[in-house]
Amino acid sequence: MSDTKTPLRRIGAGFCGTVWAAGHHGPAFKREDGGPDRSLLNDYNMHQHLQDHKSSMTQIQIPICYKFLTPSSEWWHGNLDRFPRGYQPCSMIHAQRIPPISENARRLIAERYCPPQLISEIMDSDTNRDCLIRPYLGRRRRHTTQRASRFQAFSLRNYPLHVDQMEELGIPERDITGYARSMAEALAVMHWGAEVDGNDVEFVLAAPNDINTREPQTQWSNILGRHSMWILDFDLVRTMDMDEQGVQQAVKAFWKNDPFFPRPDGSNMWKAFREQYLQTSKKCIENRTVAGYGDLHGLPDLFIDSLG
Repeated sequence: MSDTKTPLRRIGAGFCGTVWAAGHHGPAFKREDGGPDRSLLNDYNMHQHLQDHKSSMTQIQIPICYKFLTPSSEWWHGNLDRFPRGYQPCSMIHAQRIPPISENARRLIAERYCPPQLISEIMDSDTNRDCLIRPYLGRRRRHTTQRASRFQAFSLRNYPLHVDQMEELGIPERDITGYARSMAEALAVMHWGAEVDGNDVEFVLAAPNDINTREPQTQWSNILGRHSMWILDFDLVRTMDMDEQGVQQAVKAFWKNDPFFPRPDGSNMWKAFREQYLQTSKKCIENRTVAGYGDLHGLPDLFIDSLG
């Protein structure tokens, strides 16, 4: 996690702030320069809280969260000049960078879904080398590839890959089901291990974790190359009560989020999500040591049933 004097380049931006890194591996820095209603400190606190529960999330990766920097932190004295001229010290999260998906996967997506006249520009662009894939298991596109090709804007940053596109690309059903199980496990641990609602978290497919850890790492190898699923962005996550009111808070968060999760439509993907969620929830509740934890056993089923 040691820093160098290499200039930082913006690799992403969201409502909470901009994200910077020097290379494809190593640290990333999330600046609090986004919307006024977002809290980077809550992002950091929830990130740390979920990192404490990482041992229960065996199918998903959480980037290591190193520290929270304030405008007065000593770090700025030796590193402010790594940002472009005019940038000032601010609150910032120092964390592990999620390594981007492989070049072959980027080219595959660009050649399949990018307007033909833009492919070379997209592949040569530094911006589009910062490619993370957002797996939208809960949505299919409403338009065809031909119709989409008339649009002259395309980006590989946080590329939304809908479930019908996964099928088009030939990603095996077992892998798509595996994505669903990974999300379900993470959501169950958030609800019944960490006691948070998971509101507005983001899931991405990216290169496997390149930091040597002793924890197992679920990986897939298909048309996208070798990759893992990661979870990030915790600034809108809130604690939830372990009761029916908390369940309704979690249900609301489920439907407010981008369509990462499968929908309760009876599909094999949904059945896998439901099964994994209930299985992991049961383990989380059984591992609790607080008095009266047994009263929680019906709540995961209530959550699933409340989704429809």
